[in-house]
Amino acid sequence: MVRAAAADPQVERIFVNAAIKKALCREAQGDRSWLAKVRPYWGHDYHMHVRLGCPNGSAECKGQERPESGEGCGAELEWWFSDEVLHPKPDTEPAKPKPPMTLADLPPACATVLGGK
Repeated sequence: MVRAAAADPQVERIFVNAAIKKALCREAQGDRSWLAKVRPYWGHDYHMHVRLGCPNGSAECKGQERPESGEGCGAELEWWFSDEVLHPKPDTEPAKPKPPMTLADLPPACATVLGGK
């Protein structure tokens, strides 16, 4: 499923758990170029995200930056399994909660979509 999605030219990036990326790197055979679109990302323990490219004529849409060169199966993947990531040191101060996002924080096009106009 992940390979089929990554092979689609309209898909710019797929975010998965690092363990899934590691398994894909280990098992992929033949053309492995699609692996470049698949990247580990925080919080994707039970799901994945698929980012699609901007539709033609969508001037306000900003596409995803091109992935780094290569498959993403080297040192950049191994970092996700390092002690720094797996056993982070606790913060000395509690994290401050982020303020809630409001409609005013979003681009004007979002108001149009949310308003149904």
